[in-house]
Amino acid sequence: MSGRRTGGFTLVELLVVIAIIGILIALLLPAVQAAREAARRMQCSNHLKQIGLALHNYLTANSGCFPIGCRPLGGGRHGHGVFSHLLPYLEQENIHETFDIDGDTFVEEHRYTIVPEYICPSYPHDHVNRGSQFPSYCQGAVTTYQGVGGARPDLTQDKTTSSAYGDMPHNGFCVWNRVRRDRDITDGLSNTLAFGEFIQRDKQGGGYQSPPGNVRPWINGDNANRGSYAFKVVVHPINAPLDRITDAVPFNHLQMSSAHSGGANFLVADGSVHFLSESFDLETYRSLATVGDGENANLPQ
Repeated sequence: MSGRRTGGFTLVELLVVIAIIGILIALLLPAVQAAREAARRMQCSNHLKQIGLALHNYLTANSGCFPIGCRPLGGGRHGHGVFSHLLPYLEQENIHETFDIDGDTFVEEHRYTIVPEYICPSYPHDHVNRGSQFPSYCQGAVTTYQGVGGARPDLTQDKTTSSAYGDMPHNGFCVWNRVRRDRDITDGLSNTLAFGEFIQRDKQGGGYQSPPGNVRPWINGDNANRGSYAFKVVVHPINAPLDRITDAVPFNHLQMSSAHSGGANFLVADGSVHFLSESFDLETYRSLATVGDGENANLPQ
C-alpha cells in the first residue's frame, strides 16, 4: 500500500478551523451590532428632523404659532396633543382627516395606527400596546418622543398644578393648554429644546416595569388628572436611573431617556437635532428646556 496521504481534513484541523471561525465571529459581532445601532441612531435623528420640519411648516401655516402641547377636555375625556396636530405636515393627512380634533381620543379609529416618524428604530418593544388594564390612555400605537415642557416647576408661580402627576411650568416649548408663539422664545430657537426621546420604564415598583412602562400612545395629549402624554418637564438628568413609584418621580417629571447608549437625541426649536450625553450638565440642560430664562446656555457642537 502506498504511504501517500489522502485529501481532506483531520479532526484536529477541523476543530482548529471551527475555533478560528468562532473567534472571528466573536470579534466581528460587536462591530456589526455597533454599526447597526449607529444606523438606527441616525434614523432616529432623521425622525426628529422630520418632526422639526413639520413644526416649522405648521408655524408658517398658522401665523407664527406652534401646535398646542395638549388641550384638556375635562369630564374624564382625553384630548389630542401636539402629535395629532403635526400629522398633516408629516404626510399623514389621511389619519388627521378622520379626527374630531376637539374630541375624545379614546374613540378615534386610528389609535392603533403606527406613525413611523414617532418611533425610534432602536426601541426594543412592541410598537402597539394592546394589553393594558387602562385601555383609554395606555392602549394604542406608541411614541418614543415627547415635547419639552419647561423646567424648574418648583421655582415659578406661572404653572399648571397637578398633585397627582406633577406641576407643569409654562416656560417650555410645549405648554399645558396654551399655544407657544415663535416670538415667545426669547432665548432663541437655536437655544431651546423642543422634543426629546422618552422610553422610560421602571426597574421596580408597582405597575410600570413591563413594556411599554410609562410610554404612551401618540394620539393622547393628556388625561383628566392633568397628566401629560405629549410632553415632559425637565427635572432629572437624561437616562437617570429613577423609577416612578420607588423614587417618587411624578409622571410629568419623568426623565427623558432612550435606547441609545450614553444619551438621547433632542430636537431643537430651530429644527436641528443634537445628541445630548447623559452626563450633560443638569443646569445647562434645564436652561435649554426653557424658552426665556435669559441664560446663555449653549448646545454642544
